[in-house]
Amino acid sequence: MGEVKLEVQQLKKNYPNLPTVKDISLVLKKNQFVSVLGPSGCGKSTLFSIIAGLIKPDQGRVLIDGIDHTHQTGRVSFMHQKDLLLPWKSILDNTAMPLFLKGVIAKEAREQAQGYFHLFGLDGFEHYYPDQLSGGMRQRAALLRTFLFSRDILLLDEPFGGLDAMTRQAMQTWLMEVLNKLDASILLITHDVDEAIILSDSICVLSQRPAVVKGVFDVPLKRPRHLNLFTDAAYISVKEEILDCLRES
Repeated sequence: MGEVKLEVQQLKKNYPNLPTVKDISLVLKKNQFVSVLGPSGCGKSTLFSIIAGLIKPDQGRVLIDGIDHTHQTGRVSFMHQKDLLLPWKSILDNTAMPLFLKGVIAKEAREQAQGYFHLFGLDGFEHYYPDQLSGGMRQRAALLRTFLFSRDILLLDEPFGGLDAMTRQAMQTWLMEVLNKLDASILLITHDVDEAIILSDSICVLSQRPAVVKGVFDVPLKRPRHLNLFTDAAYISVKEEILDCLRES
């Protein structure tokens, strides 16, 4: 993981009477998983919107593969907490939507999307509609759609935040397995310290708004990982460090 895919340099963003992002810099390397933790309302979603090109920063740059992509949309994938699946379209057409929008002919787009259905645990659900699927299955479909938009850099804004505890743990386990087979670099927003440690190679902790980087923590746990790591000494140690940093923010 030596090659830098994404670099955020000294981002700053203020809204009228609301300073939001004061100074954020971070690096995402090729095939790396980085989580962003911080208090509610500290500017995490604003950070992701800037990286995705949806919001122009007051200061700073967003570099992708060494090229300035500040305030340019269409280069990275962005998945929100809500799956945002179109209820009138099948799961196959929902997942193929990014390819349709890029001008890929319908037959080829569906074939490309369906080629990932086994990996994403969606086999047999091609012609189902979103309201026929469980929350976890809908999030799998949404994640596949996100991946097909831009396969090398994914921004995930609390993708499992709306799921119940058991489904959330199942999705975390599933995502760890899928990541071993995807050539992707991922940034994740989460409020769950355990989720961040289980999934991440590195964790960036932000302060209260206006956000600055309070600390960056490497996760010293080998892959593949399992949920029974909760009792591992290295796990407990890094969790205590992160919680201390959050308390200080």
